[in-house]
Amino acid sequence: MLSPAEKALLDWLGAHLALLDLLDHHGVAEWEHRSVYELVARQGRWFTPAALPAQIQPLPERQCFANAAATEREHPHLHLAYTEGFALAADCPVPTAHAWCTDASGHVVDPTWSELGGSAYLGIVLPSTLRPRPPHHRGVLEAHDSLFPLLRDGLDTESR
Repeated sequence: MLSPAEKALLDWLGAHLALLDLLDHHGVAEWEHRSVYELVARQGRWFTPAALPAQIQPLPERQCFANAAATEREHPHLHLAYTEGFALAADCPVPTAHAWCTDASGHVVDPTWSELGGSAYLGIVLPSTLRPRPPHHRGVLEAHDSLFPLLRDGLDTESR
């Protein structure tokens, strides 16, 4: 059973998918996914919000992609996985593209929203070859050079 926050995020995602159907754009008909929304809807999973572990420092807001990648890299002993998708911050009615880490149990380790807290996280654990790159640290699911191949060819979920 979905929480109210998860249902709100799923409804928001559904509205984006319905808009794609309404637009009936055939330019990507041969692609595996028509949009990032469809990619996350098909291959994403829910992750459990959790408190930030004491050994991880909160990092600046609005830098979630770089923050999550740095947290994964700087804490290899925790076996964290870099994850991107959509999340709903506590007390915020609109989901947003977001990045966080997850532990082996599927719990969220979110250095960006440590104070804010997230109430729903739907995303994809990305292979280690896919990380934000300097200088802009755009999300893998936002940067055209990394997103378009994933939409066209799909994401090999076995390699994660």
